[in-house]
Amino acid sequence: MEEREERIASHRVEIDPIVETLEMFPYGMYIIGSRGADNINGMMADWVMQVSFQPRLVACSLEKNATTLRNLRETGVFTVNLLAADDRELARKFAQPREASKIQGRSESASSLVYNKMRGVDYWEGDLTACPVLQAGLAFVECEVHDLIELGDHTLAIGRVLTGAMLKEGGEPLTNRILGWSYAG
Repeated sequence: MEEREERIASHRVEIDPIVETLEMFPYGMYIIGSRGADNINGMMADWVMQVSFQPRLVACSLEKNATTLRNLRETGVFTVNLLAADDRELARKFAQPREASKIQGRSESASSLVYNKMRGVDYWEGDLTACPVLQAGLAFVECEVHDLIELGDHTLAIGRVLTGAMLKEGGEPLTNRILGWSYAG
């Protein structure tokens, strides 16, 4: 019996207690809409928050090689779309990076794919930014880039809110806990 327990113990993966703790933080699920010269894009983000009342500022954290960050640098505008708790299928459409090569270990042919995540998604272009506003979303804001701050392995995009609205009254926001997903390091 002791030998069996030792074998089991030797195969256990130690979980970093900091990662485990950060994975417990509840985050809303958002789609950051952007546009560039060659694309209209939506990316899933859960590191989003309001950071100021006057002026109204929101921040989202973007991977340094994200298409969305490239678009923000190019156009200076973006949208933040809050998903509703019943929008799980919509969230899944945005879980894939636009450029498949971002996922390590893919074959050369799989890495060459570029996904149009907006295909089949009902949206309109924001009045002030021309960035995607998702019709199925719970709420949205349109923003212009106020600042981009390099922090660790991400860039913090701070946007000045230009306009926004609730699209569904009384809906519950979708969170990473509802999806059963986590994004922490």
